[in-house]
This record gives sequence, C-alpha cells and structure tokens, in this order.
Amino acid sequence: MKRVLLPPALLLLVLLASCGTGAQRRTFPVEMTLQPMTGPNERGWTVTPEALHVSVGPVRFYEGHVLLSHRAPRFDPFFLLGGTAWAHPGHYLPGDAMAEVLSTTVVDLLAASPTVLGQANAVTGDYGSMELTLPIPSATGDAVAPLGGHAVRVRGTATHTDGRRVRFDAALDLPKPIEGIRFERALAEEVGRVRITVDLNTWLGRIDFATASPPDADGVSTFPTGSQAMNALVRGVEDTGAYVVTWVEGATQ
Repeated sequence: MKRVLLPPALLLLVLLASCGTGAQRRTFPVEMTLQPMTGPNERGWTVTPEALHVSVGPVRFYEGHVLLSHRAPRFDPFFLLGGTAWAHPGHYLPGDAMAEVLSTTVVDLLAASPTVLGQANAVTGDYGSMELTLPIPSATGDAVAPLGGHAVRVRGTATHTDGRRVRFDAALDLPKPIEGIRFERALAEEVGRVRITVDLNTWLGRIDFATASPPDADGVSTFPTGSQAMNALVRGVEDTGAYVVTWVEGATQ
C-alpha cells in the first residue's frame, strides 16, 4: 500500500481536526494595517512618512502563550545604540500550530484600508501567539519594486524639536521570523478576521536621525550599517510589541 506523505503543517492540521480534542477545520482572513505615530519619538524627532512598505508572510499562529519575564532589569549595551529596550518574552514555547497563511504579500502600510494577507488555514481552539515572517520578496515586478530588494523600506522626513530636518530612505532585512507576538483568543466558528496593526511609534521610536548618512545629491540620507539609526530601526521592527493582533468580528467589507 502506497504511503502518502503530507507537509508537516498540513499533517498537523489534519490530526488536530480528526483527533479527540474536538477541534474543527476553519478559515479566516488575516489583514495588516498601520497605527501612525502620535508625536515626537524618544529622541525628539517627528516623522512624516512618504512611503512605507513591508514584505509579509508566512504568518503562523500557535497555542502557546507569551509569558513576560519577571527578571530584574539589567544593563543592555544596545541601549546606547537603539534607545529603550523592549519587553523581552520569558519562557515562550509555541506549542501546537493552530493556523497559517503561507503566501507572501507586499503591504503598503500607508494605504487607506487594511491589506488582506490571505486566508488562514486553521482549526478552532485556544490561540496564544503568532509568528511573523518578513522575507525579502523572491518575485519581481511592480508589486515588489517599492522595497528595492529588501524586506522593509521606509522613506520620509524627520524633523527635530530644535528645527533640524532629515529626509531619509532606509531599508532592512531580518535574519529570522519574529516569534512570540501575543494573540490570545478562543476561536470557534464565529465570523471575523485577524487584524495585525503595526505600531509606527515602536518601529521608529528609538531612532536618532542625526546619525543617518550625510545627504546625497538629492538631499536624501540613508541608515549605514552599524549606525545608531539602523540599529534602532532593526530593534523597532523586531520588537514584538510593535504588532498588535486583534480579532475583528463580522465579515470583511
């Protein structure tokens, strides 16, 4: 008798749906939107973004809950480069996979409405966390052109409280997915969707734009590798607190 091998993620979903846990197969849309900045960042810079793009997917959901560490504060050498350190998760174990969107989508975070990343193949049950992959797009064409071959790209103008002004164009790539993003929800078969909201205050909150490169002939600065600006941007994008994941009741409009 010929043995049929299923991909691990699909096999897990089939097992969850068929075992005695009572879990049922279901789907739901996953979308992404932006929470704009609400004032100067911690370095005194107010940012007006002109373009903000990110490559997103796969997105995976797990049953494991994120436990915040209760360890006493310690000195973080990256504080000198990137500003305030983010809250570190404690002993996080993803546990069983509950849902996944395997496609990759280039998201324009300045779009007027949320961008749908795809339909999650899922099971019912108690959800605790999410894993977000921000890959370099492998495709070519108009959709990925704004990223310039990177995973995240931000362009805009930063103005300091003392009057200094920096036009910037910054891009970055992440070496691994962002794990342990909080999403706590008991999902049955109710109609709704998951919304991932990117908090721009967290992405750009630690950056000292004075550490960007000197402006080029067009008056635009970049974030050199190893600069405070680049380190702070990477830390902001990697911060699990930059992603607020909620369940929105009802069908999409």
